Amino acid sequence: MTKNLLRLSGVWALLLALSPGPAAGADCEAIRKNIQQERNLIKKQQLLDEAVTLCPQDARIHYDKAYADERLRRYDQALSYYLRATELDPKFARAFFGLGDVYVVAGSLEPAIRAYEAGLALEPGNSRARSSLELARIKHRSETGERITSAEFVRVMQESRTQSATVGALDGPILRMQILFQVNSAELTESAREQLATVGQALADPALRDQMFEIAGHTDSSGSPEINLPLSKDRAEQVKKHLVERYGIAPERLSIAYFGDTRPAVPNDTAQNRAVNRRVEFRKRTD
Repeated sequence: MTKNLLRLSGVWALLLALSPGPAAGADCEAIRKNIQQERNLIKKQQLLDEAVTLCPQDARIHYDKAYADERLRRYDQALSYYLRATELDPKFARAFFGLGDVYVVAGSLEPAIRAYEAGLALEPGNSRARSSLELARIKHRSETGERITSAEFVRVMQESRTQSATVGALDGPILRMQILFQVNSAELTESAREQLATVGQALADPALRDQMFEIAGHTDSSGSPEINLPLSKDRAEQVKKHLVERYGIAPERLSIAYFGDTRPAVPNDTAQNRAVNRRVEFRKRTD
């Protein structure tokens, strides 16, 4: 092994004795138990990097590696190791739950729902995963244009786990909604007003009425950046104006962000995906 690895921790002395070569006679259970004793997350990550090489067929070590990557917000790596853990052990419920959590972070709600459902089929009594599945279903319905209830909006915004934020967003529960506008306009349609009734009622709910929120406008990639950026700003401002004037939400509770087509939720390759990208996001501010 390299000198760098030998300097990481005294644990490696035991690992080296147990495993004379990569995947050759390695006692993976002993390796895993010793790594679990390491409290420094960065050092544990380095130990796990070597452990997945020593134990390429061990689902638990791949799960531990994924979980450590997730805690360090290395979501792409976490996703790959959670996937590998589910391949190595298709009955490993926790690996499916971890997979679902990372998909939620990435805003990929359909695969998140499938992952939670697969895990719950193996471990139906897991209440945390059951709650995560319900939240993912609410978010998916909202982003695909289906109207949700004010109680469901409140529930999403009361979510406390940091995984509720999508990549690139500040920490805080976030909900995407297809708020329909007139074509190339910031004028709200009647459908949009109906959807915003849910938001207005939720923001006035006692559970949320002291909270601050960000309203972020997004477009698909159909127009030019010079058009899309100000359009996304105008639409976010129009949503704020409607919530303030129609539902009496204090304007200081609502801030505006706008991104044009620079942060697509999904690829702009189908009409359905472009509809998802023409969205307004509501995020509970924690700053």
